[in-house]
Amino acid sequence: MAFATPFSYLAQTTTVRTPKTTAGSLKGWMIYNPNSSVAYVQLFDTAGAITLGTTAPTFVLPIPATAAANVLVDDGITLSQGLKLACTTTATGSTAPSTGLDIAVFVE
Repeated sequence: MAFATPFSYLAQTTTVRTPKTTAGSLKGWMIYNPNSSVAYVQLFDTAGAITLGTTAPTFVLPIPATAAANVLVDDGITLSQGLKLACTTTATGSTAPSTGLDIAVFVE
């Protein structure tokens, strides 16, 4: 496995974060959802602007209530433009979860 750069976002909600500004790959994530309902991490493979609730995510990770999702892989998910992310209460919405999620992503 090549070395990946970790980016950590504690109490992440609807603020769009940009852990990767160029092409590369997403090698993994560690995400904890402290809420009593499912929360969604929207991931965008783009270098452009994001408008939550309007811009379609490239893929979405639903994180169950009071649960974690942890994945680390060798090959990763190819990013053609970069990586942006945000957390919401629905898969393609714009409403923030009541408590932010703790997220670490590993990109190369």
